[in-house]
Order: sequence, then structure tokens, then C-alpha cells
Amino acid sequence: MKSIMRKIGVVALSLGTLVGLAACGSNDNSSNGSKDEVTLTVGFWKGDSTAEDSARKKAFENFTKETGIKIKEKVYNDYETQLMTDLVGETAPDVFYVDVSNLPSLTEQSVLEPLDDFIAEQDDFDKDDFYEPIYKAFTGDDGKQYGLPKDYSTLGFYYNEDLLSQAGMTADDTPQKYEDLEAFLMKLQEKLPDVQPMVFSPLLARQMYIMESTGGKIVTDEGKANLDDPQVVDALQILVDLYEKGLIKTPDDLGDGWAGDTFGRGGAVISDEGAWMISHLKNNFPDLKWGVKEIPEINGEKRNMVFTVSYSMNAATKHKDESWQLINYLTHDAMKDYAEEASVLPSRKSVAEELKINDDAVMKPFAEAANYATPWQDGPNLTLIMQRYENMFPSALKGEMTLEQAMKEATESANKDIENK
Repeated sequence: MKSIMRKIGVVALSLGTLVGLAACGSNDNSSNGSKDEVTLTVGFWKGDSTAEDSARKKAFENFTKETGIKIKEKVYNDYETQLMTDLVGETAPDVFYVDVSNLPSLTEQSVLEPLDDFIAEQDDFDKDDFYEPIYKAFTGDDGKQYGLPKDYSTLGFYYNEDLLSQAGMTADDTPQKYEDLEAFLMKLQEKLPDVQPMVFSPLLARQMYIMESTGGKIVTDEGKANLDDPQVVDALQILVDLYEKGLIKTPDDLGDGWAGDTFGRGGAVISDEGAWMISHLKNNFPDLKWGVKEIPEINGEKRNMVFTVSYSMNAATKHKDESWQLINYLTHDAMKDYAEEASVLPSRKSVAEELKINDDAVMKPFAEAANYATPWQDGPNLTLIMQRYENMFPSALKGEMTLEQAMKEATESANKDIENK
């Protein structure tokens, strides 16, 4: 599921061109010929594991066996750029992946087909079987459903069992509240002076749930950057304070490319990373003893981030009924086998129950968070805002400017970018 985090850019599409293209095909609900003559093109980015690629291929093959509808795969290496080109050139796939962060941009361009009519006609469709935040993440501002989630990842509080033991602690000593995090990390620092207490990634996608924990919003209702909101700054200050005391550091500070390597080599006791780190640890650090808990509560509330991808329908497809059959099949009939083989978290609660996700000590914290996590999405300008945040936040961490100054500069530069789009 590391691929989820790699697809957090927003597709920059030409509104006039794409609305026109979508309109050309939006009223064609017919199939050209019988179903055994239909071939659907499905667009996706390459998975991070051969298991995921194999699971998807098997799902496509089984769908063809059951329906006679053939599948043509279209694998994108530069997904956002290539999909944009295909949409403009009227060669976009019938069905394609949509990262949750891209949904506002694509719905704004009217290139996604609403699924509501298909859902209403599907007798066995149960939207309540999906984790609510994940399902609603693909509901547009107009209340229409523009995709069904295939899987997801949330964040977890990873801990190194051996290092905790060396510090005279166990997993039960890890904090349940963010307010207790500093005291916990200080104890680790005291007991293990040669080991970094915690590694974290200074990314907006990882801090959004913290920044909005006091009631502020990082994006205004008008889609403008709001990073300098006093409530947002106040919520973020805890990370600056922890960094100044050396209790948290970035992978770059520690000479690593990402937190998974720092944590895996025993360079940090704690890491707040996504479920995508599980396979990395198992494959590259098989002797490491580690565990996961839910992210500590903030201001008395459970909070987290969820990253998810849907199967969505091209508004201009000439095979709407068949495209819906495929989307429904992949997110219903095929989900259990796909999740099991690809080692991803299923977006349906019934499938999670079948796979006994909540009986798995490692996977349970991620699944629990799916019930309340904040989707990585907030309007069509989120990527621009993210870029400016990640340019300026390190300056605040290093003491080169105050957090207030850094967030003010990030807000102003992001809004200039937005105005010049």
C-alpha cells in the first residue's frame, strides 16, 4: 500500500476540454454488441509488490470467466500526467484508479461518472459495509458517489520491542494520549541516549489530523490555504517543541531515505507510519521484533489519516453497464481474495471480519482507525498547499523562523499559486 502515498498529486486538467469530452459520452448507456464482444480498458499504476500485481490480474481473469467481458490493462508509470493526456485525447480507460486526493479535481472537471443510479439498481449493494470515512471520501460535494474504495491504509504507532525492553518498558507503557508523548519520549531519551526516541516524516499528509485537532482547518471553504490559522499553528506546535528537544527527528536527519529504514535498522524506538511499512519490515528486517498500536488520542479524541484508492468510471465510456459490473465485482466478490493475496486492508468490514483482521495484533490498529480517520483530501488545491507546507515547515523545526512565520509564508505562497492556476 505504499503506492497509495505515492499517488497524492492532483491531476491538472483542462476544464473546458474535459467537460466537453465527458459530455460526448455521458448519455451513451448502451453496449456495442453483446457482452462477450466487449473489452474494458482498466487504468492503474504499478503496484509495489508482485503479490499485488498477481492478485489484480487474477481478479480480472475471474471477472472475464464469469461475465465474458474482456479486460485490457493499461499500466501508468506517471499516472497523473498520462491520465490527463488520455482524458484530453479521448483515450482514457473505461475504469481507472482514483486516489482520494485527486477526487475533487476530477469531479470538478466532470470526467467521472456518478455511480448512484447503478448502486440503486444493485439489489445486494450495502454501502454501510464499507468503512464510513473511506466510502464518503469518494462522495463528491454534490452528494454523488464517484468511486468505490478498493483498499486503504491508516497510520499506526510502531514500536521496537527490544529497544523498549532495554529502556525497562513494554508496549503497555506507550502513551495513549498525545499529551503524554513528550514524557514518554523523554524517558526513552534518558534510558537509551544513543538511540533516537522517535522518527517522523514532516509531510502534510501525516500531520493534517494533528493540525485540525483543535478545530482549525488547513483549507478554507473557498479552497484557499489556511495554514496560518492560529488554531492550526497551536495544534502543530507540539511537533516543533518535540523536535527542538531532540525527541523526534526526520529520516533525513538520521541519514535515511524514509522512516521505514530508520525504524527497521533500530535507529528509532517509535515511528508513526502507515500500514505500507509492514511488508517493508517483514521483507527487509525479518529479525526485528516490533508491534503496532493506534495513534495516541489528541485532545481526548481518536484521530488518524486514511489513504485510499477507488475504482471509478470514465464519464465518456461507451460501456457504462459493463464498467459498473467490473467496479462492483472488484469491490465486492473479488475483494476477499485480492486483499488476502495482495496483503492489503479491505475497505469492506465484512471482508475484514472474514479475514479476521481484528484478531491480528498488527493489523487491528489500522482497521480500527478506518472507522474514524480523516481522508487525505481537501479540495482541488491540496497538492499546492502541501508543497508550500513541506517547503516551510522544516524551517520552523530547525529554528530558522517561528512556526507562525513559516505557516504565514506557506499560506501566502500557496495562495499565490492558487490564484495563478
